[in-house]
Amino acid sequence: MSSSAYFSAARPKRPADVFARTHHLDGDEPSVKKPRFDPRNPSTLAPDAEEEDDPILDADEIGRGAGVKRNAVNIDGYDSDSSTENFDARAEAKAKTTTKEAKKDDEDDDMFAASDDEETEDTRRGDMKKKPVRFLADDEIEGQEESSKAGGHVAVDFRAGGKAVQDDGSSSESGDDEERDRLDPELDEEIGAGGKKKHAPKLDAFNMKAEQEEGRFDEAGNYVRKAYDPDAAQDAWLDGLSKKDIKRAKEAHEKREAERKERERIEDSISLTDVLSTMIGLLEVGETPMEALARHGRAVPQKKKKTYNKNRKHEPMDVEPDQAVEAAAQKAKQAIETITESASRLSDRGMEDVYETPRELLMRQYKREAGEDWKDPNPPKWEFHWLDAPEGDINGPYDEDTMRAWQNSGQFEAGAEFRRVGETEWSRLLDFD
Repeated sequence: MSSSAYFSAARPKRPADVFARTHHLDGDEPSVKKPRFDPRNPSTLAPDAEEEDDPILDADEIGRGAGVKRNAVNIDGYDSDSSTENFDARAEAKAKTTTKEAKKDDEDDDMFAASDDEETEDTRRGDMKKKPVRFLADDEIEGQEESSKAGGHVAVDFRAGGKAVQDDGSSSESGDDEERDRLDPELDEEIGAGGKKKHAPKLDAFNMKAEQEEGRFDEAGNYVRKAYDPDAAQDAWLDGLSKKDIKRAKEAHEKREAERKERERIEDSISLTDVLSTMIGLLEVGETPMEALARHGRAVPQKKKKTYNKNRKHEPMDVEPDQAVEAAAQKAKQAIETITESASRLSDRGMEDVYETPRELLMRQYKREAGEDWKDPNPPKWEFHWLDAPEGDINGPYDEDTMRAWQNSGQFEAGAEFRRVGETEWSRLLDFD
């Protein structure tokens, strides 16, 4: 038999049929129509054809309806979001109705059942509620003595004139719990740890203040500890310290803070012009603070280390230093401290490279701040003595204007030596700079 006998012509294409959709109805009642199946494909429903129209003629019409693509998603007849509105309310009403019906059917009372007035936990979707827990305040806990304080230890003494209970704060603070729990075998078993003279049991306050710091009591009397504090590890260094140590440390800290505030108050009371004026007065023409420190440092005598020589039979005698040299050294030390302090204050107020700033730039800065040229508040004074006069015959001190007037009039042509007040060396040249 040839294969042509089994050949069947392809079925001509035609628009897809519009089927009746009975699974999405507007009402809640079932459809009154009896479903019909397609005779050509019994597994599918027949098209919802009108009674007056012929289905064969409708199939032959060109452009009959919009064709439905294969595997297309059916979106016809889907309900809108309004169908889910008040879902929780309807579910709650239904649950209440069911509960009432169940209570009517069950007439037998259960002695262990919960009362009708008790609130039940609502476990509906989106409404998870729990009964809040209320903790007791300090004044709501009965049987406490607010005046009771912790401290001291129990020590039983049956000797004549002995005390039954001793209060020793230092003994209560010293020693750990293991030493307090350890019992001496020589102690009386009836007395127990109360007979210990050292590391006796500590007394606790007859109230719940310490417990309330670490947790709370609820209405049922259950003790609930507080959650772990991650910052508590930072206070571990306080373990082992007594209240007296903490009090002393607090007092020392408060004293340091008071001193710091006093220093800040003094610093704020000193103006920038005063600091610049003090610095300028200690510098020479064209000199920087660093050079001034070096100059004054050379005037301070260096202490020589004493070396012991065993071959030397006699140690040299101590010679009393010159009073003028000591005065000059003391003045140089004071100048070094003042320059260093003034430079530190200028640096704190935003001035850079203070030690490398020459005297003239500091004077310009003073003029910008004060609005006038700098004038020496303590003008230098001069001393002189004649060359033919005996040693120690010193004239002065005189101010610069007087000395300059005498020099211009030729008063010192006979020969004289000059020096500033406070200096030790004499010079035949009168240099006012």
